[in-house]
Amino acid sequence: MKKILCVVSRPPYQGSHDLELIEAAMVGAVFEMQVSVLFRGDGVWALHAGQNAAPLQQRTLSHVLSALPTYDVKRLYVCAEGMTERGLAQEDLCIDATPLSMAEQQALMSDQQAVLGAQT
Repeated sequence: MKKILCVVSRPPYQGSHDLELIEAAMVGAVFEMQVSVLFRGDGVWALHAGQNAAPLQQRTLSHVLSALPTYDVKRLYVCAEGMTERGLAQEDLCIDATPLSMAEQQALMSDQQAVLGAQT
């Protein structure tokens, strides 16, 4: 089974990058790949509960994220440092994501056959 990781690191609603990565995760899972999603940097904001993208005339990302388990995308991770830097706590998140340290993120990335969306 091919392992892929989608890394969401941009702020939500600044273009379609985040939504495209989430949709790629869903497609990968449909094709029976082992898909993981990591939210880091400003991408942690995508997990913030209570989003409403209607004024921006976009789909609300938290609603899309809530569909991930339906596609068997259950390996969801968030950068622990990114959450702390932005004042977010686990209870602020719209979905359950496992916090990872930088070392744990590096180990996760090195265990994948493909990493999508990673920025240097």
